[in-house]
Parts: sequence; C-alpha cells; structure tokens
Amino acid sequence: MSAPTIPPNPLFNANRMKLGVMAFNCSRGSTVTLDDLAWPMTWQDNVELARLADRAGFEALLPVGRWKGYGGASNFNHRAFESFTWAAGISASTERISVLSTVHAPLVHPVTAAKQAATIDHISGGRFVMNVVCGWNRPEFEMFGAPWREHDRRYEYAAEWLALIRRLWTETKEFDFEGEFFQGQGLWSEPKPLQPVVPLMNAGSSPIGQAFSAQHCDMNFVMLRQKSEDTDRAQISQLKRMALDHGRTSQCWIHVYVVCRDTEQEARAVLERYVRKNGDWDTAARMVELFGLESGTLDPAVLDEFKFHFIAGHGGYPLVGTPEQIVEGLLRLSNMGVDGVLISWLDYIAECQQWIDEVLPLMVQAELRAA
Repeated sequence: MSAPTIPPNPLFNANRMKLGVMAFNCSRGSTVTLDDLAWPMTWQDNVELARLADRAGFEALLPVGRWKGYGGASNFNHRAFESFTWAAGISASTERISVLSTVHAPLVHPVTAAKQAATIDHISGGRFVMNVVCGWNRPEFEMFGAPWREHDRRYEYAAEWLALIRRLWTETKEFDFEGEFFQGQGLWSEPKPLQPVVPLMNAGSSPIGQAFSAQHCDMNFVMLRQKSEDTDRAQISQLKRMALDHGRTSQCWIHVYVVCRDTEQEARAVLERYVRKNGDWDTAARMVELFGLESGTLDPAVLDEFKFHFIAGHGGYPLVGTPEQIVEGLLRLSNMGVDGVLISWLDYIAECQQWIDEVLPLMVQAELRAA
C-alpha cells in the first residue's frame, strides 16, 4: 500500500506576503488593555476565527505558549489554552491552513513533544509547524520547578532537545541516546509525522538566538527593533544571510498589530483609546522589563518606548491607518525582506473580517498575494 500524498505545507506557497493570526488562544490576545473590545477568549471564538482565516487563504495560526498571567489590573494572558491540545482541536476544525504549537523546550520532554507533534501532523493532514521557545519567562519556569539556565545555555539545551526529537521522527529502530542533557534507552516513537520534515519556527533575536534559528529553523519570528527602516532591513538581511551560511533558507516573519479604519484619524483615535486611555501601563512596564532582561532581544535604551507597543500589540510592528495605508506598509515590509506577518487585532473576529473584505483585495492588486 503506497503512502498517502501529502500536499506541501502552506507556509511554502508562492505568496510574496504570507498571512497568519497569532495569540488568540490567550485572553486579551496581544493587547495589554482594559478596553471593552479586548479579546475575551472562548473556544467557540477560537474556532470561528481559525475557520475565517482558513477560508480566506491565510497561511498560519500561531498560539502563544503561556502558563500564567502577568498580574496587574488586566492580568494579561491569565487564561490560555495549552498550545499542543489547542493545535489538535484547531487542526480538526480547519482544512488548509498551517497550525502551529508553541513549545517551551525545557518544560516538555522531547519524547512527549515528538509524539504530540506527530499526532497533530496526522490530525491536520500534514499542516503542523512547531514553534520552539528556549525560555525567557522566569515566573512560569518557577511554576514547574524547572532549572533556570543561563541565557546561552538554554540554546545549547534546545539544540540537543531538537536533535533527539528529529531522531524520534525519523529512525525506524529503537535507539539509545546519551547526551549532555538527555539520556534514554530504547527510544522509539510511532507514528512518524506525515511531513518528511516538520517545519520549525523560533523567535531568537539575541546573537546566540539568531545563530540557533539560522542553524535549525525554517522560520525566524523576528521582533524588529524599529529604530529605523534601514536597521530593520539590516536585521532581516543578517538573519537570512546566517541561514544561508548553514546551507538553509529561512523565512522571516514578524508580528504586526493592526488598527484599520476608513480614515487614518479614526484608526489612530482607536489606538489612542485602547492604549493611552485604557491600557494597563503598570503591567506593560513589568512585561517590558522581564522581556528585556531575560530574552536579550531589546536594547535597554529602547525598553521605555516599547511600553506603548507592548500595550498595543505585545511589542509588534504597527500597521495603523486605512486599508490602502495598511497595504503600503505591507509592501514596505516585503521590500525589507519580510516573508510573512502574524497579525493581532483588538477585536479579532470583526477586524479579521474587515481585513478579508477590505485589505486582502488590495494585497492582490499590489501583487503581494495571488487572487
């Protein structure tokens, strides 16, 4: 009996600018705000949004790996669906779109992660992608009593974690493993994933994080530092060049937070309302400090100005204005080397529908996407 034919993962289609939706498995999504329209996060809404993006031809759905909230008035992200089980349910509810899980490598044993990933790949028909996080949120690790390793050691751990998973996905006989972090006898996992190679994403932005992503991953989830367009372009170019040095190609995806209205003035008024008026500034300040301290991503000099971006969309890149202005921004990002955007909104379902109705046709006209 011949093996079933698996269509190529949607991540690798020919669209110049690929589209995804992120963080809707968590309460308030990516907005650190007390605004009435902040994402309430129910399973029914998750499925509705996933199907909406799937029918529209989006490429990816990315959950955040979150185990507890950040406290404060909003207790941002304190309700969150676990990302592997979320991905299984979302995969069964969609037909074409790639579905990711975000996994904290130090918190999930590779034998478990390999089996979970393979299961979801079968449920999805070969649409699974794994987003590997090496660890930065110390309060969550303290929930597990997990070892808290020095920053660079986390990537050494994750490299061995991935090496073991890849053997579990590919080897047809039991094997023993004796590494620095993992030891095991008679290791084995079946079924194998449907995809010959399960695509991997990583958001490493520190020097060692960039090196890890370039060597091991197919997608780098980039946090642009937003100092200038030239520095953002250089940041993306460096990441792609590093992947080529390892004989790989790597897509660069970024998180964008979107506020799209009929006029720029209206869009900026909405942004000001949910950030300036209703934003949880105390919580955002703690988040920026924690993220900057533990991830090695942001220069301390820019942490304060990033509070606004954290409230507006967890540090994402702003696309604010009319549909035409949004597409102009997407063209600019594409010309900088960005391959895909993972979108968050304040009001996910209504604003995703607006994107489909008003922005997507303009992207086709701009030749960012096929009709």
